[in-house]
Parts: sequence; C-alpha cells; structure tokens
Amino acid sequence: MSQALRGSLSAGHTGRVTLPCRSAFTGSRVAFRTLRAQQRRQNATVQAFVREWPDPEFIAEVKEEFPEKGVATVEEARVLYSEEGYTYLDVRTAVEYDEVGKVKGSVSIPMKKSKKVFDPEQNKKVVIKEDNPDWIEQVKKRFPDTEAKLLIGCSDGRTYTMDALMALDEEGYTNIVGLKGGYYAWFSVFDNKLGRRRSGEYAEQYTHDGDSCGIHSSGAGFARVDPKEQWVPPKY
Repeated sequence: MSQALRGSLSAGHTGRVTLPCRSAFTGSRVAFRTLRAQQRRQNATVQAFVREWPDPEFIAEVKEEFPEKGVATVEEARVLYSEEGYTYLDVRTAVEYDEVGKVKGSVSIPMKKSKKVFDPEQNKKVVIKEDNPDWIEQVKKRFPDTEAKLLIGCSDGRTYTMDALMALDEEGYTNIVGLKGGYYAWFSVFDNKLGRRRSGEYAEQYTHDGDSCGIHSSGAGFARVDPKEQWVPPKY
C-alpha cells in the first residue's frame, strides 16, 4: 500500500476515516489504457509502413508467394525486380515507351505497333496502332528460356498485360508475373532512377486535352519526369 493511501485511510482528529475519491483509483488506469491504445496504433502504423520493399520480412513473404500469385502490386513487383532478378518486360507501344517514360533496365517489346500521323480533321498528330503479329516470336527470341523471370507491364495493368500473360503461358513460360496498375502505378511510387517517392505528385486521369504527343505537350516533358511535380499520364 502506498504512503498516500495509508495516510488517507488514517483516522483524523475527529475520528472519521477519509477515503480517496474514485478518480484517485481510476485516473491512472485511464491514462494507462490511453497510453497502451496509442502504442497499439503506433505499432499498427509501423507494421503497415514496413510492408514495402526493402523490408526483409516483406521480401521473404513475396519470395514465397511468387510466381504462383500471378499479379503483383508495385511493392511486390519491386521485390521481384530488385531481389529476384525479374526483367521488366514493357509491352506498351513504342510511342508510350519513348515519350511517357520507362523503368530503368526494362525491355520493350510492344504488343501493338504504333506511329504518329497528322490527322487533318483533328488538326493534330494522332497515334495509329495495329497488332504486332510477331510479338510472341520477338519475346521468344529475346528470352529463349521459358524459365526466364518476366514482370509484365503495360500502361495501366489492363490494356495489354493480361493478353501478354496468357500468350506467354500458352508458350510454356513459367515465371511470369503481371504488374497491377502498370507503368502508371510504378511511376507513382518510384522515379526513373528507382528512387522512392514520398509525396503525392501523381494523379491518374484518362482524358487528355493536349495532342497525342503525350506528356511533352502537357507541360510535363520527359526531362521533368523525375522532379516531384504533378503529372497526369496521357491516354493513347
């Protein structure tokens, strides 16, 4: 028993016993519970934050899940790229690859052929696309080993990625993974030097008021991709 509590239980000069108020007991408990709740929230925040590359536990988890999991988030893809030796196979058009941006060390084999031509009706250049009938043969020539580790990315993870995965699967490739969100998602997290971004400089938008020249004509040219500036990806 504390000295303060013994004193409060002592009889006074009137002979009456003075008991401490309820808050004397509960105040410390409330404060303790509040502190524990704050610690739990902080721990939860830390746990959520470290579920990204290069956290060792996260890396180990990703290594166990892939390639069976099939489709990777940007953080999972970075583990495959940096820790597991996956090659980023970019299947966007050549126009997008050259003008919008690219992942360092990536290999470009477009699923669609593309070129820019002047459209007199729209009074601007537009991108003309057509199927690349030689795509799978080009991939096989570049990656003859069907056990090659390939991370497949298009612009948004929907346009070409699934078709590419199915085509590669039919050809017997076993270590193939699609990138969820494609290059746009990757660029929102990592810059062109593979550095991590920590600010909200990315906004996805599928309309583009400028011409089809992409980010060059929207005021966010390729030379300005790395700086932390707002960038709205063009749609091709």
